[in-house]
Amino acid sequence: MKLIEQLHSYYLRQSFFPDIVSIFINPFYLIRKGMPKKIIEYSSDFTGKMLDFGCGHKPYQSIFLHVEEYIGVDFENEGHIHQKEQIDVFYDGKSLPFPDNYFDCAICTEVLEHVFDMDSSLILLKRVLKKDARIILTVPFVWPEHEMPFDFRRFTIGGLTQKLEKHGFEIIKAHKNGNYISVIVQLQIMFLHHLLFTRNVYLNLIINAVFIFPFTLAGIIFSSMSLKRKELYFNTIILASKKH
Repeated sequence: MKLIEQLHSYYLRQSFFPDIVSIFINPFYLIRKGMPKKIIEYSSDFTGKMLDFGCGHKPYQSIFLHVEEYIGVDFENEGHIHQKEQIDVFYDGKSLPFPDNYFDCAICTEVLEHVFDMDSSLILLKRVLKKDARIILTVPFVWPEHEMPFDFRRFTIGGLTQKLEKHGFEIIKAHKNGNYISVIVQLQIMFLHHLLFTRNVYLNLIINAVFIFPFTLAGIIFSSMSLKRKELYFNTIILASKKH
């Protein structure tokens, strides 16, 4: 049982911090490989009390070594089971049980597409953040619908920027994750994933190594050779701060 738990923990880490092994076992390698690098870059000065809004398993908590307190909030009805997740507070979509100006920094990754009333959520986030507090946000631009029926929107980098500025946030940095080739290949991999994958985890590892690995490798090679144009990309990664 302990070995199984260790393998599960290893696979979960590979899902969010993919290394060379992930090329063989992770069908989402192409979209995931760029995210932790940017999160590490954007969070170099994060300290104090930190909010993880839509935390799930808190996959990126290990990055934030200098924060004093790390609190994870997630939704009660997000379209998947929360039994094995590390949630400190459940969010009902209406209120956050924290005082005004409580947090020094925050992160919100691949969550806002699942929030029915995004404007209200941004208002609540702003309320619990201190002035000049920094927040990392990521949202998908090209990705299949998931966790239905709680998948409501996709954002361009311009759309997300405008929405954040409307709610009193200042954009410090913005990054498009992925390019034409990596997105196209990842979507092909997603098709194979839905077509071939089973309920057997071990069989899926074999399927990934035999059928999906060649596509992942091709995506790595050709995306590095592709043009620098970025009209097609996986998701937007933004570093912003609360202005007032």
